Amino acid sequence: MERQKVKFLFIIMLIVVIAVVYNFISSQATVYDTNFKIHKNKITLYNESGEKIDIYTLKESIKAYSIGDIDGDDKDELVLLTGRRFSKYGKNVVIFSLKGKIVEIYREDFSKLNPWKIVLGDIDGDGSCEISVGVYKKTPFHQVMAKRPFIYSYEDNVLRPKWRGSRLSKPFTDYDFCDIDGDGVDEILAIEVLENKEKVINTYKWEGFGFQGFLQSQSFRDIRRLKTVDGLAYVEIKDKEGWYLGKVKIEENNIKVER
Repeated sequence: MERQKVKFLFIIMLIVVIAVVYNFISSQATVYDTNFKIHKNKITLYNESGEKIDIYTLKESIKAYSIGDIDGDDKDELVLLTGRRFSKYGKNVVIFSLKGKIVEIYREDFSKLNPWKIVLGDIDGDGSCEISVGVYKKTPFHQVMAKRPFIYSYEDNVLRPKWRGSRLSKPFTDYDFCDIDGDGVDEILAIEVLENKEKVINTYKWEGFGFQGFLQSQSFRDIRRLKTVDGLAYVEIKDKEGWYLGKVKIEENNIKVER
């Protein structure tokens, strides 16, 4: 009886040891590239068990960031806008690989363009995200300081201009990318200002050489804090009753904001 009990305990211990070794080997062989945290000027990379696997500290502050597959390798890259801590605008666009380690793979000085935003989106449906740098500047065809969404592709390890048009159809306060109509291609969503100072959500589709207006919402007293989460777009809307959070969606071929 005692011999059977010892044998049983030995088998249990062997199973536990095998499980621990298997989990260890699996964790070493797996590449985790999307579990990260950004705080001030520090990037921390985690595995799926929540364990830290790498830390990267920048000399400059992180002003904005976005993550996505920019080179078509099915692995996400982290794109940062960095600069001085208390500056209104950023300076450098910095790209990091997150394939098990945090590795800087590209850096470019954008300070002459007064960059204020970084956002990624696949605007042409090729499976790779374009990089949009929100800038504040004049252009040759519009000699007024204004916010503009410049678009770049990441090719041969460099940023190449894809679209640096003069502006959208109206002045805007913020923008993001979202596949609002579910066709597999991201559209620009922008909070635009009308002449009467009310605001609308306007959308634009890429047409191979530039953006074409798609659908526009009704006007509201105010709109702020455009945010995309898991493929859905949200904004804060102000009406006569005050502020509320709304989800942006297409309904009956119109842009609606659902309370």
